This record gives sequence, structure tokens and C-alpha cells, in this order.
Amino acid sequence: MPPVDPRSVPPGAYGNWPGLNQTGALRVDRARLRAIAKRLESDLEELLDATNDLQHAAGTDLKAYGTWDAAQALVPSITRGRAVLTDQHSAFLTEALNTIKLLRRTAQSYDDVEAELERRVRTITRQLDAAPTTPSTPASGSPRPGPGSLE
Repeated sequence: MPPVDPRSVPPGAYGNWPGLNQTGALRVDRARLRAIAKRLESDLEELLDATNDLQHAAGTDLKAYGTWDAAQALVPSITRGRAVLTDQHSAFLTEALNTIKLLRRTAQSYDDVEAELERRVRTITRQLDAAPTTPSTPASGSPRPGPGSLE
């Protein structure tokens, strides 16, 4: 899907979304991106710990639900439920990790671009500082007449 031109969005369509100004232009707060990634990391740690509980529950012997006919009829549903839960848990862990990586990579990309621009500005500034400050004169020794000169 191509990016949306912010000028094509009616004013106020974004509401009060943080990081968007009145024109719809995005302002990236790299420190906030890193803080969000750090918070997600903390949440991911809790989810990784919860995995132990999930594994423990998934390891329950199916006979623990009972041996009578109603309980045994419930076993296929329990088995499918466990499979879906473990698949979704795994998918969520993977996507949480991918989100953390993306947030950190995005912040780093902005840092890298800014660092490159700063490097280029320093280079140009050094070149300008090293340039001679007195006007140079032509090889003939006399300055060239300028506009409006009587020569």
C-alpha cells in the first residue's frame, strides 16, 4: 500500500494522535520509541515466564479431566484449545519481539541520518573555515573593474 500524502487527509482527521501536528506531518521522538521498546521488553519477559505455566497446563494428562463419557467427549475440544492457545502464544511472542526490534531499528535509523547530516555540516564548516578570508586578486595584480566602474 503506498504511503498516504498527509495533505490529502482532511484537517482534524487524525484527531489528537500524539506525534502528529496540524498538517498531519509525523514527528518522531526517538527517546519515546526506545522507552516503548524497553516497556515491551519488560512485558515480553513476563510473557516468557507465563510460558512455563502454559507448558505445565499443556502437560496435564487428559485422564485428569475424568474417565466418564462426558469428560472424554470434552478431550478433543481441550486438545484443540491447547493447540490454538500455544500457537497464538508463540505467534504473539514472536510479534512482540519483532515489534521491539522494529522500534529500536527505527530510532537508530533516525539517529544514523542525523549523525550523517551532522558529519556533513562539520565537514563543510571546516572547509569554509579553512578558506582564505581576503579577496584574491587576478594574476595581473590589479583588481578587475566591477559593474558601474569608470574603467
